[in-house]
Amino acid sequence: MAKLTKSQRKKASQQNTASVTLQQQNNTYHLGASEMDSLQRMQDSYPHIVDKILSFRQQELNVQKEIVDIERKEQEIRKSEMPFIRRYAFLGQFMAYSIGVGSLIGGAYFATLGNTTVAGLFLTSTVGIAFAQFFGNKKKDTK
Repeated sequence: MAKLTKSQRKKASQQNTASVTLQQQNNTYHLGASEMDSLQRMQDSYPHIVDKILSFRQQELNVQKEIVDIERKEQEIRKSEMPFIRRYAFLGQFMAYSIGVGSLIGGAYFATLGNTTVAGLFLTSTVGIAFAQFFGNKKKDTK
């Protein structure tokens, strides 16, 4: 390799400085290798364009950070609401089971009294609700 002249060394050191600057920005802006190479070539000729590109990239990263912060807050809210959601679900299950058991007991009571029509209505309502729960409102898989 031939020795560099003074002006060539100065230009090379400026390119190294620009390279270091862009590499530092690469850590901040997460640019790819091809983007870095393009920005390094453009920095000497069009520094204002490179600055504008990097500022747009920074704005994009700020928006992404805000989205992550919003998601984090939403997860914290969900964690704080989880006991109430569970309590509501368990209360609903308890009420459904108590209505079912109450209907069965009512049907048995009216059957022992000899009123088979009312006993049949109690049992039919219980079984009908159970079938409606098991076989109704199935989500269809779409492909």
